[in-house]
Amino acid sequence: MSAKEPIDLKQDRRQWLKTSATALGAAVLPLTLPSTEILAGEAQSAAAPAAGSPAAVSAEAKSVARFFTPGQHALIEELSETILPADSHSGGAKTAKVADYIEQMVGESTDDQQKALWREGLRLVDSMSQHYNGKSFVEASTEEKIAVIQVLSDNAELTEIPEVKFFHELKRLTVRGYYTSKTGIHDDLEYKGNRVLMEYVGCGDPTPPTT
Repeated sequence: MSAKEPIDLKQDRRQWLKTSATALGAAVLPLTLPSTEILAGEAQSAAAPAAGSPAAVSAEAKSVARFFTPGQHALIEELSETILPADSHSGGAKTAKVADYIEQMVGESTDDQQKALWREGLRLVDSMSQHYNGKSFVEASTEEKIAVIQVLSDNAELTEIPEVKFFHELKRLTVRGYYTSKTGIHDDLEYKGNRVLMEYVGCGDPTPPTT
């Protein structure tokens, strides 16, 4: 994928929507889990505790509480980390557990349109990566992930397009989740908490002018 000149998403998306199996059918279907996750799920089902047991009730409660599939959650982790990556100064979105924050915010929302936007947006962004990079977003290299995000950023004004509208929501919750976390507040912003100042140093030169 070339990043030499901005891509017209409105025109370019017609090509990958035609060939993207994930863009067909119901708009709110969850992402298909990778085969490894399907196998893991089948193994867990085989070893599941008897129905009605405390362990089964606990497992069921955890399952109901999770809004995104494991595949979608992993995709959110990679998307948020691409927006706010770790550097030498502080950890990134993964360290701050931004994906967990987004999971809670979207899962607890009463706005069904927002929930549908996230499911559809995740699917469309992954389809973009398949089109431009020949692989899923999670499997893409850092440079390839940045290139996909760059396409969305270059077309940020096209808010009528679902994946662009999703991109704005993704950025909003990523930034909010990061800067309300310990990593964002204390490590990145270096907030030290309330402190008593023994001396107040004002702005400018404290030396009084001479006449």
